[in-house]
Order: sequence, then structure tokens, then C-alpha cells
Amino acid sequence: MDKKVGVIIPSYNQGKYIETTICSVIGNRRHADLAIAVIDGGSQDDTKSIILKYETELDVWCSEPDGGQADAINKGIHLLPHCKYYMWLNSDDIFEDEYAVSKIVDFAEKNHFEVCYGLSHLIDASGNRVGEYPVEEFAVDKLGHRCFLSQPSVMFSKEAYETTGPINSSLTMCLDYEYWIRLASKYKFGFIKEYIGSTRVYEGTKTSTMQQRHLKEAIFILMKFYGRVPMHWIVTKMLTDYPKSVLQWIPRRVLMMLLLPFRKKVIRTSMEGNWND
Repeated sequence: MDKKVGVIIPSYNQGKYIETTICSVIGNRRHADLAIAVIDGGSQDDTKSIILKYETELDVWCSEPDGGQADAINKGIHLLPHCKYYMWLNSDDIFEDEYAVSKIVDFAEKNHFEVCYGLSHLIDASGNRVGEYPVEEFAVDKLGHRCFLSQPSVMFSKEAYETTGPINSSLTMCLDYEYWIRLASKYKFGFIKEYIGSTRVYEGTKTSTMQQRHLKEAIFILMKFYGRVPMHWIVTKMLTDYPKSVLQWIPRRVLMMLLLPFRKKVIRTSMEGNWND
């Protein structure tokens, strides 16, 4: 292996944040053997000029139309074929500090894990910490209730990627959740109780502006892999679909019972879509 860890930064029109993301990854080179790939989908803002500013620090980069985030991540992995491990950092997220990658790599090597994850902060548009991602101890069954892994704090091996297959490029919102479930069907996950990455949460993020798509994909994934959908997903989907209805004023514990007759319909409509790649 030429490099121990390949870090892929998928990007599209994130000129406001990508410089901070790139610098966050470069900083980790002081303590970890990294290869860096920035895969931009042909941004129309100043992203490309920022990438060029750091070109000498990058192992590979491109700026061209692609099939979305998952396609960009898969492309980045294929362009860094000699790495032992991989991580991806969205172009508005950052690593916790310059020791983040070395901490999770050392943990994986010492304990012989093919997949590892750590704790994660939530940050706002200015980079201020505003909370923590609700990370939990690993259990396959718990993944069937919610995604408790924070993507910037997850690392998987080349072996795990080749065995599990590429990230599903037909998914827009829940591509990480679906991939964790597939990895979990084959590997035991290691949990390091250290902060590794930070997820940026602000008005306009993909998970805020596309919540309906997010919920539809999540329900599809849960049915595909677990054959069931916990009722809290159904309630959230209905509240999102009908934001001005009387449902908004009813306690969630009551909605759990009231909306039970609509469960099959919500699941059926969520299963519509070509997400089987």
C-alpha cells in the first residue's frame, strides 16, 4: 500500500466551505499517512479556484459533471487504489483536529477492525460547535431504528469496500446509512470514543432542504434490509408531508397510534423509486 488512508472530498458548489475542509484534511498529514482526492461535480462557484490553490497538496482532483455524491466518492476511491483505509469528508464538514485520522487508524490497527467510527460534533455555518451527533455503541439491530453513525467519523478498509461493493449512487440522502447497513452485514464495527469529525448543520444543507427525500429513502432502505419500519419514521414522514396540518399539534406518542392505519400506505409510496443499484 502506498498510503495508509485515502480521504475523499466530494464537492459541488461549496466554495464557501471547501477551503476549510481541505485545510482540515491537510492538517492531518502531520500525524497520518494520507492520500487526498477532491472530486468536484463541475461547480459553478469559486470551488475550482480554491482547489487549484491547494493543488500541490492533493494526490488527485477533478472538476467535471458526475452522477452525484456517491458517484464522486466511488470515483475518488478508484483514483486512490493503493490505500489501506478510506474515509470521506463532505465539502462543508471538517475533522475534529489534526490528530483525528491518526487516532482512528491507530485504533483500527491495534484492534484489527475493518470498519471503525468515532464521536462527532455538530457545527454551524461559522464553525461553532452547536451540539453532538447522537452516536451510540454499535449493534446491527439498532441500525434498523436509526443511523447512529456520523459519516465524517467513519473509516473502512479497502478490503471492506471491495467485499461490500461501491456506495449506492442511486441514493441522494441516505447513501451513508445504506452503506453502513451493508458493511454491518459483513463486518464488526469498532467504536472509538474520541471525536473524529464534525458535521456542519445550517439552513440550506442537503439534509435540511431535502427532508422528504431523506425520509423516503430511509424507509425504502429499512424495508429492503430489515423488512420493517419503526413507527417513529412513519410519524416523521407524515409530519413532513403535511407541515400545516393539525398533526403538528398532536403529541408524537399519540400520533404513533393514530397513524398506524397509514403505515402500509407510507411504506408503499416510499418503495416507489429505482434505488436498487
